Amino acid sequence: MKKIFAMLAVFSMMTAFNAANAAVYSDVPADYWANKEITAVVNDGILNLEGDAFLPENEVSRSDFNSALLRTLGHRTSSISEANPFSDVTSSRGDYGDILLSSQIGLIYGYNDGTFKPDRIMTKTEAASVISHITKDYKGNVKSLAQFKDKGAIPTWGVRQFAKTVDLGIYVNYPDADELLPNKNLNRAEAAVLLYKLKQSISAVKEQYVSKEALLSTEHLNETKKAEVNEVQVTNMRKIVLAKNIIKGYFYTYFSSKNAQVGDTVTFTPKKDIYTEEGTLVIPADTTMTAKITNIEPKKWWNKNDKVTVEFESMTLPTGVTVPFSAEVINHNGVLTENRWAKPLGYTLGGAAVGAGAGVGVAGFTGHHHYGNGVAIGTPVGAGLGLITGLTSKGRTYKANDGDYVWLELTQDLCIPN
Repeated sequence: MKKIFAMLAVFSMMTAFNAANAAVYSDVPADYWANKEITAVVNDGILNLEGDAFLPENEVSRSDFNSALLRTLGHRTSSISEANPFSDVTSSRGDYGDILLSSQIGLIYGYNDGTFKPDRIMTKTEAASVISHITKDYKGNVKSLAQFKDKGAIPTWGVRQFAKTVDLGIYVNYPDADELLPNKNLNRAEAAVLLYKLKQSISAVKEQYVSKEALLSTEHLNETKKAEVNEVQVTNMRKIVLAKNIIKGYFYTYFSSKNAQVGDTVTFTPKKDIYTEEGTLVIPADTTMTAKITNIEPKKWWNKNDKVTVEFESMTLPTGVTVPFSAEVINHNGVLTENRWAKPLGYTLGGAAVGAGAGVGVAGFTGHHHYGNGVAIGTPVGAGLGLITGLTSKGRTYKANDGDYVWLELTQDLCIPN
């Protein structure tokens, strides 16, 4: 028994050790020094993953830090209004909008020679300078730096700025609590800690730099695992369901393509409240989704069914507020149509039944002991004739009852006001 208990104790310790060191992301163990902050900024969409890795030791460029800072402060690039002032920033860059928006609001400045130097790596002092610049006016107390043994390494131009961030508690002193490492290149783990602390101290940021629409959290829909995107950005003003999310749209009333024509509207509803996994109500049950019919391809011979193409235009909430809603049906290559094999299958089954009956009837003329042979011959013959009939006859009208649904993929972000 002692041996058994000893083995169990060892097993328990090994299990506890493995659990403690399990990776939150493939390269961020649970006991990693910045685990909490990295998890928070990833969940909030401030810093992204590369596959399932965070790459905490990768260095951060000016552009990387700028984009993450904009997201921390709740900005979206849709509000850009000024021309490009930088000679080294072209519209082909993925971060083009972020750099222009930053220049527009005075977040991170460019250089006197008209460049932004987007790919230049940030140092910890430069990051401290930016944070000092956007936080409320206060002259940092240099005495606050006395606790750090490398305070003399801070560049002269950044002493007051670093002191201010220390006073605000928005700084990183890892791995040695007595060192700031002011000239070290900033890495992603350190950036995560700075941005996490900045968001926790958002009241210290000057109002001109904080978007009136502040991102509170990034949450997730779980309507289907097939969705390419499942994120919902929750702000103090609205819920933003990102493009490529997929939701169910239920027909509001009976629909038949036989009675429809181009230009008609078709109405759908979510049928039930749609919540994020985290518990935020996104789309209420009594919401209506309006689509316009843009094309009808009539049924044809050779089992070609009606095909109805619809274009979604708007979504009306139970409060009466209507918002733009762009989505497309993803069933059957984006059209409303019946399953192409439904009719042939019906004809096949019906033909098999008729064939079996006919086989029994014919067998009756030659004696009841031939019934089995009659069924064996009549069933496949009837089924074959049914299949041929189903495949060569005209296709089916598209019909949907109240409560039937289709899957809808958002083609643009859907914004639901709070």
